[in-house]
Amino acid sequence: MSDARSPEPLDPQRAAHLLEFARGCGVAARAVSLYPAGHPSVTEALTRLTASAGSVTAAEPFHLTVLPDGLLLDGRSPSKPDPVLQELAHMLHQHGMSGLVLHDGGDATTWHSLLSLLTRPVEEIREAGGLGHLWSERGGLTTPQQRRTLEVRQLDYERLLRRQALGDPATLEELFTGLGTGRSGDLGTEGASAMRDIVGDPAKLELLAAELSERVAGDSGAQVDALMHLVCAGTEAATDAQGEPDTDRLANLAKLLAGQSAETVADLLRQRGRPDAMAGGRDAIETVTEHLAPDDILGFVSESIVADGGASHRLAEAFQALVPGVDERRQLVSRAGRQMAESPFGQTETFSEIWQRAETLLTSYDDQPYVHEEYAQELNLAKTQAIEVEHTNDDPAERVASWLATVDDPALRSLDLQLLLDLLVLERDPHRWRDIADTTCVHVEELTLSGDLPWALRLVDGLAEHRPEEEATTEADTVPAFASAAMDRLATGPALRHALAQLRNGGDTATAQVRRLCDTLGPAIVTSLSEVMAAERDARVRRSIRDILISFGARGRDAIRQLLDAPDWEARQTAAFLLREFGDDVGLEDLKRLLNDTEPLVQREAIRATVKVGDERAYQTLADVFAEVTPQLRTTLIQQLAAQRDERAIPLCRYLLTHLDHRARQDVYLAAIQLLGTLGGEPAVEPLRHALYRGEWWAPRRTRMLREAAAQALRRTRTPTAVQTLRDAVAQGPRAVRAVARAQLAQIEGRP
Repeated sequence: MSDARSPEPLDPQRAAHLLEFARGCGVAARAVSLYPAGHPSVTEALTRLTASAGSVTAAEPFHLTVLPDGLLLDGRSPSKPDPVLQELAHMLHQHGMSGLVLHDGGDATTWHSLLSLLTRPVEEIREAGGLGHLWSERGGLTTPQQRRTLEVRQLDYERLLRRQALGDPATLEELFTGLGTGRSGDLGTEGASAMRDIVGDPAKLELLAAELSERVAGDSGAQVDALMHLVCAGTEAATDAQGEPDTDRLANLAKLLAGQSAETVADLLRQRGRPDAMAGGRDAIETVTEHLAPDDILGFVSESIVADGGASHRLAEAFQALVPGVDERRQLVSRAGRQMAESPFGQTETFSEIWQRAETLLTSYDDQPYVHEEYAQELNLAKTQAIEVEHTNDDPAERVASWLATVDDPALRSLDLQLLLDLLVLERDPHRWRDIADTTCVHVEELTLSGDLPWALRLVDGLAEHRPEEEATTEADTVPAFASAAMDRLATGPALRHALAQLRNGGDTATAQVRRLCDTLGPAIVTSLSEVMAAERDARVRRSIRDILISFGARGRDAIRQLLDAPDWEARQTAAFLLREFGDDVGLEDLKRLLNDTEPLVQREAIRATVKVGDERAYQTLADVFAEVTPQLRTTLIQQLAAQRDERAIPLCRYLLTHLDHRARQDVYLAAIQLLGTLGGEPAVEPLRHALYRGEWWAPRRTRMLREAAAQALRRTRTPTAVQTLRDAVAQGPRAVRAVARAQLAQIEGRP
């Protein structure tokens, strides 16, 4: 007799927590249904609910079970029913919820999202897939944090109906336990009767198998074991008291097997002959498969090919085990081909090719080529020989250590890589050589990633030996053409980036190895080098990459100049940066193109290049651009000029102040003055003094503005020469100059 007593009621404290939470949910649900989000009533109700949820989950998660007329907390109900609990249970149950788990208090947004769904019409939520679906990742209405706070559990009506159709829940649960553990022989009278009834009904048998599969979902090994236990229990149930088999029930089991995947059937057939597969003194799997009708096998083959898009080795293995006769196997394959040709799958364009491969595999599959008879005998003797060697202790430790060194991971990897080098030399067929080269490239990428540059260099050298000369004409589908493609793959792929990463902490040795790798790969690496250099923050690494680029000479610069017309502004910015790194090698035409670029960051790199060159021709190019571009483009150029913080920009500003027409290019003239004040230093004083005294009597406003800017810039430099220049202006300068100089000098001296 099972204990039918109801569980103990909730203790008063937990019951109070449940009632408090239910009351908060009810109040908040009514507020959400009546008022829009952000209304004071909604905000206040959600705040209280969040506090209540945080209180009840402070110690552990809050597990609610939803019943049609009440709520259970951890499987227990309050000693006295309460209308508040019934109201919340009704609201949750009508949306098909079986439970609710609170992991923490959440926030107002989380609770507003849930209550908004609960207060919507039930039909509307059901048409959208149900509350459980909407609250899941597939529903798209919630965030991961909200789903971590609230776990919504929805009733699975399909599974409930399935289990209801199978019979008594207690007996069914006992049956599932026996099938899961393999102890289905101890089911008792009721369990055996239920099993016999299920095996006699194909629909119930399919429902039982589906439920059993769901219980072990995700574990293929457990699924095969559970299916084997089902076959054994079903075989016993298909045998009467006199030991005679029931062919109809065995046929039902056979049809069930034919509906499984090829992998499952192949794994199950491998269990034949094992003790676990025995039932009533017979091999249950063998007994069931003997009752497979030809049409069942045809359906199994066709469905597997359609599901997998072709025949697999596991299907061929299962098919060979089910149909051992060669002639019968070929007849079934021929019938399957005719049936599939008439199906929708047979009308596809690729069916002819798929079926040709499937027919060959199904009719000729045999594992004997993989396990030769003599080799199998040697394998059987290996165990005995291993035991004899184990008991032989006449080898000295030095010899054992020497032998072990030949089979450790580094030694085996060296043999593997040396084999690749030898194949690159020995192979003459171009397409086979291409496959070897592809494998070599994969190894180079792995070696550079692990930091083994010496072996990577050896493999790259092995490829480079077959690369054609630079000016040679290469025919397609030849070893030189494939070698060139392999080198281009390494030059533009991850191998180069992995190698450059070794520059950060690899020392002089790694630097030399990376340079040699880059020299071997050739100018094709310039683009990848440019991208890495632009993103690198380590000055030493950038210097090494720059030296590598410069070592390519004209070829490197030409490759970089190709990036000037790239549609991606980041590529153009990288090109500008690298041309700046080349210094004196920047062409004026290239500089002008960069200055006219519409991307501000490209303009910044171009101005930096102008500053670094330090040549008046570059300064004049910038001045010409200021005079030619549109007002909008000139504004961005001025902003990038003002952003310079390199003292080498002082000569550029001096040039602009002395060569620009301050009347036509007043904005550029003013920006140069302000930049000099920002950069400071003694070299900035003289051009600022020139700007201070410069002016026209017929343009008093413009003159005063520029003089005030020059005086302010002199003050900002804070150098003794600048202060003396302001004092000289106060003492000896024209009246207008004295006024602006006196104001700035007063700020320096702290006078009002």
